[in-house]
Amino acid sequence: MAAHIQAPLLTRIKTGLHFPAVLKMPGVDSLTAYVDTHADWVDRLFDKALLLQPVPFDERCRSEVCHRVTFLYGLLYEHHQLNTATHNALHEMFGIASISALEHLAQMVRTGHLVAADGAGRYMDRLPRLALPICFIHGAENQCYHPQSTQRTFDALRDVNGDLYERHVISGYGHIDCIFGKNAARNVYPLIRNYLERNG
Repeated sequence: MAAHIQAPLLTRIKTGLHFPAVLKMPGVDSLTAYVDTHADWVDRLFDKALLLQPVPFDERCRSEVCHRVTFLYGLLYEHHQLNTATHNALHEMFGIASISALEHLAQMVRTGHLVAADGAGRYMDRLPRLALPICFIHGAENQCYHPQSTQRTFDALRDVNGDLYERHVISGYGHIDCIFGKNAARNVYPLIRNYLERNG
């Protein structure tokens, strides 16, 4: 994610419908990706309903935790980039999601760039403060935030601060599999290391 936000259609629909605010009305203040083996009928029904999410065929799986993660945040990774141990441990990486935090994210998606939690535009005029080396890493298949998001921020920063920045779009990767994908150490980490060594 960068200062500019371009999200997929489904995310824009959910945020346009103010989905987090709708959940907050009956008193829901958080959601979790954790699936309890002794879940009550409401949680079990919720997990069954999540099977209806529009997810590409090659990204479907049997993990209820994975379905919840996708519901909360969008499709965060390409399944073929995760090994079995990582996929099975998703419940350890995604805990409780605050509805207030989701409302803030939704507001930024609707606006198309960073805003404060109260909706105020406190950040976009402060790009000169980011006159420091930054390397953007973005998965080409990212279904959480489209690659154009970091491209727009990269261009805006260069316009203001010059040639301090670098950007890499990683083929075959989604959002966070750039960090914990089974081949990220080979395909992504060297780009990060090289940038840090040149600018450290």
